[in-house]
Amino acid sequence: MKKPASFLSYLSASALVAVSAPASAAMPLPLHDAAPELLAAAMLALAAVAVALLLQRRFLAAQERSSTLESQLQAERGAHADVENALAGSHEVLCRLVRQQESVREAERARIACDLHDELGHRLLSLRVELALQQAAMRATSPAAHDKLAVAIANLDAVIRSMRTIVAGLRPIGPGQTLRQAAERHLAEFARLHGMDYRFDGSGLDESRRDPERDAVLFRVLQESLSNVARHAQATMVGVTLVESAGESVLRVEDDGIGLPPPERAGMRGRGIDGMRERTEAFGGTLSLAPGRRGGTVVCASLPLPHPAPAVSPM
Repeated sequence: MKKPASFLSYLSASALVAVSAPASAAMPLPLHDAAPELLAAAMLALAAVAVALLLQRRFLAAQERSSTLESQLQAERGAHADVENALAGSHEVLCRLVRQQESVREAERARIACDLHDELGHRLLSLRVELALQQAAMRATSPAAHDKLAVAIANLDAVIRSMRTIVAGLRPIGPGQTLRQAAERHLAEFARLHGMDYRFDGSGLDESRRDPERDAVLFRVLQESLSNVARHAQATMVGVTLVESAGESVLRVEDDGIGLPPPERAGMRGRGIDGMRERTEAFGGTLSLAPGRRGGTVVCASLPLPHPAPAVSPM
């Protein structure tokens, strides 16, 4: 900024010297007697000085505007960075809240499952034993009552099976069970209830470094995906794959149904997909839906594997 100004000042001074030199030589002559060439040179020098001063002023004004715009740009960049940091912090807080909510929800589900299994299950089994004893006692004396008790026992058995299914759904991965075992069991029960063929492949899952919270998220995604298949897909076969790839656990659920709805009806399937996406993103994962290779829908959920605990060196 100082160099152009110095140059222009030098140019102005040179022009003045150029004007003053011939003028001093012709000082004894009156101005109106000066030669036309001298007057022309003086006019050109004065014009050059005026142009130089004008350019200098414009250059300084342009530099000032440029400096002001640069300061505004830096301020806007700083504000943008602050907003991004605030958004990142808010996202992290939101993910933490979702994880805490999911943990509380799973703990409450486990408590309800335990109460159902221990209290209601015990009472239902006791009632069945009593009805079976009454049925045996009435076999010879009252065949009609015997048949009615048989129907009641059959209904009670159906209630007990339903309760066990509910308990299994509330507590997805039971004590001593792995994600692979729980997923295969749930898929087999689902296929039996809905009359579907199924395919399961969990050979690509390493059970040696599992995280219970992440496994519970994957199982809930499997539950919701199969529920959507039963409600919307009109499928005859469903396949489930569990693998580990590039530091991630990947769950893939594929059916041979009617496929994804058109865009105008995409919001008609409730909030199941949103719930699955919130669960996976809260643990740093992703969830995607895509058309299958032979029709149907593919749901793919991936979660990063937990970092191994650092080895403790012996003292």
